[in-house]
Amino acid sequence: MATLGCFRARMGETEYYVVKIAAGELVEKVGIAKEMPEWPDMTAEEKMQRECDIRRIVEEIVPYVVDDPDHFFSSLIVDIYSGFEEIKFEPLSDAVGKIPEAYAMPMADMGFLTLPGKERLIALDGQHRLLSLRIAIRGMMGIPAGTKTFPAMNKLVPHPELAKDELCVILVKHTDNAKIRKIFNKINKYAKQTSRSDNIITSDDDTFAVIARRLIADGGPLAPIGKIELVNWKSNTLSQRSKNLTTLSALYTISETLLKDERYSSKVLPVKEELEAAYQKVANFWVVSLAKIQAFQEYLDLTRNDFPVSKLREKNILLKPVTQMALAHVALKAQRKGVMWETIVERLNKIDWSYTNDLWFNILVIGSSNKKMITGKDSIRCAGAVIAYLVMGSELTRAEVDEVRHIIRNARNDDNAKLPPAIV
Repeated sequence: MATLGCFRARMGETEYYVVKIAAGELVEKVGIAKEMPEWPDMTAEEKMQRECDIRRIVEEIVPYVVDDPDHFFSSLIVDIYSGFEEIKFEPLSDAVGKIPEAYAMPMADMGFLTLPGKERLIALDGQHRLLSLRIAIRGMMGIPAGTKTFPAMNKLVPHPELAKDELCVILVKHTDNAKIRKIFNKINKYAKQTSRSDNIITSDDDTFAVIARRLIADGGPLAPIGKIELVNWKSNTLSQRSKNLTTLSALYTISETLLKDERYSSKVLPVKEELEAAYQKVANFWVVSLAKIQAFQEYLDLTRNDFPVSKLREKNILLKPVTQMALAHVALKAQRKGVMWETIVERLNKIDWSYTNDLWFNILVIGSSNKKMITGKDSIRCAGAVIAYLVMGSELTRAEVDEVRHIIRNARNDDNAKLPPAIV
């Protein structure tokens, strides 16, 4: 038996209770739908939950709960699957004497909910959060029976101290599977995912997001010039008339690429000294690029005088975030070859970056369209490989040169297409 302080409420035809419960008690009392004895025999029409993504729970959510002292979950919605009739709600208004009417009315829905212990409680919304708490508290013992093991599970260690965490839980009476399934569907259907830019702006445990934000802050290489922002942090794209040089999303991807060999994480910040070293590496890429790449210099000159940059953007693909992300792959390859970025930048200025350069068709620019860029991680990586060949062909291995040849032949749809001359 357990007695919980609660609020009683109603929305539409659904009555529910809001309670505070310790994490240890929550994982003891509330189960997940898949562990119900009748689950295997339920039809698709009868099931009111989706399958848990156990890999995501173990690799992403459990580390967040265990490692971040500021971990926090929103309310879980729990289905009182059976035994609702035995649950007792006692309002505070029944336990106190005569009180002013202003207090009496709200107290009629404030009180205590007694759970006798025979009820069945199933997570309706929040089963991933529930299971992550169970695994965080119990370690391997919290993994559902029958789960196929994978390497990350071997690192699980019990953290019983997390049982003291307190969560807000909404208890809903189970009337029928259709209604409960409908509640689950609507809660998730109308919940809007935060945008990539929003995530970068608000994340404080993502190394690449923290670096991207610092690049555009005061003192950063991409800080605003006067009232003109060099970076669009509200959208992932730039219009032809935009005054921005790039986007926050592109800065994130560029940071991620440049630091690929350093094993930094998007989930946990490194120590202060390592974070500073990571920032300096990314900042140097931008400092050198802005100072030495002619297209960027032209952009900065126009921006300092508050002139439009649309004509420059129309004739030079370096003012497109996609091309800038490809340059990060060039910088990464140069770093691996021991070639200074300053040396590479000098050669970049000898490349024809116009939309009409046939080299970019079906690699960076859609050949059949007017000034439309090709996006996608693989396309950006391939573009980076081609640019890297142009600026340091003699440094590449035979396999790397063959890869570039393959990229160009695919783009041309010509098995006999020749490599362009590298820049000396």
